[in-house]
Amino acid sequence: FAVTGERRRAEEEKVESRWRGELDFYIREKACYKFLKHCYEMALHGKEAMGFLIGDVRQWNGIYSVVHDAVTASLDASPVYVRFSKEAYEEIFDKLDEIDYEYVIVGWYHSHLGYTSFMSSIDIETQRKYFNQPFHASIVVDPIEKQMKSFRLIDNECIEIPYAIFR
Repeated sequence: FAVTGERRRAEEEKVESRWRGELDFYIREKACYKFLKHCYEMALHGKEAMGFLIGDVRQWNGIYSVVHDAVTASLDASPVYVRFSKEAYEEIFDKLDEIDYEYVIVGWYHSHLGYTSFMSSIDIETQRKYFNQPFHASIVVDPIEKQMKSFRLIDNECIEIPYAIFR
């Protein structure tokens, strides 16, 4: 359906009133490539992908998150569903132990296959339950539609936020 200009402006103002308007989510190009590659490879098999965003939280004119890496492990996945398998947690802990710098899990990524990049009700519940700190973000990739969006909980609502990719 088409969104009229007036309705679009109203929606943008609604989001702007909850989002502070500052760019506070940065993704290292290498990390972006890693999780995009994972999403595209899983899509070739008709399955969704998922993983953690690893980075740090910094402060300068406010708090912002920086993604330096992405970590994933064995998944139970289908075209409309994804979760870590029972074996995955040990794999993830091993991968996290290999990281040679102080890190924070700054969020998670996952994919939707051909449904665009949005946060489903299950995704929002996951965000509220496990990624509810102000610095936590979610990235949703649709490898079929070639789309990527990022989201954050603001006032307990899941809001799309801008991001910057850097080298």
